[in-house]
Amino acid sequence: MYSEIGQILTFLLGFSIFLIAFAFYISTGRLKHNSFFANFAVRILDFFYKPTFAVYLSLFKNPDKFHKHLSLLKNDASFKKFQKTEQRIIIAPHCMRHTDCPARTTRHGIQCVSCGKCDFTPIKKIAKANGYTLYIVTGSSFVRHILKSQEAAETDGVLAIGCHYELNKGARELRKTGIVTYGVPLLSSGCFNTKIDMVRFEKDLKRLRCGSGLKQFYPDDFLAEDSAETFI
Repeated sequence: MYSEIGQILTFLLGFSIFLIAFAFYISTGRLKHNSFFANFAVRILDFFYKPTFAVYLSLFKNPDKFHKHLSLLKNDASFKKFQKTEQRIIIAPHCMRHTDCPARTTRHGIQCVSCGKCDFTPIKKIAKANGYTLYIVTGSSFVRHILKSQEAAETDGVLAIGCHYELNKGARELRKTGIVTYGVPLLSSGCFNTKIDMVRFEKDLKRLRCGSGLKQFYPDDFLAEDSAETFI
């Protein structure tokens, strides 16, 4: 009996390692640009997230690169699904605002007044022009409240801005609710005056315009600039 249990456990361990290795293979090659394979890899790596992250950290000591790799993979997996979404919002972190920000905070986050002191002024303008509502939040509790509010109750697409760790974590949590996410990474981590690549931000919004509520079509050549980067 114990021998049979041992054999089953050994098989399960070996099969798990095979799945993780196959997911890494997908995520580091051209297959990741196929939404089916990218989604498969995302589900495997999310399911085995803790042990995989622990092993990676012990070998390479680079948690930021691990989370960057996963967040970019999730963008590949969700790109076409996001194009089909109808009600989209942008969720951005408060660390991007200026230290002298005059905006007030409400239950729906920080209410940008377009003072021009930080990137939120152009982001708000670009978001509105592309059919998004901008929410600036100070924590995950705000995100939950926003998605439950009447204004955002029908949201099916979230364009998230943040560090790669938060993008990876947020995508994992929101997938449980059926909401499709797409991540826009900060140029650097930090607590104050963080920024995004505004040129790339605008390009991302244009490439994502393909839902029936946003009729303009853009070609499907969306290989990310980061795709050539190795995982290790």
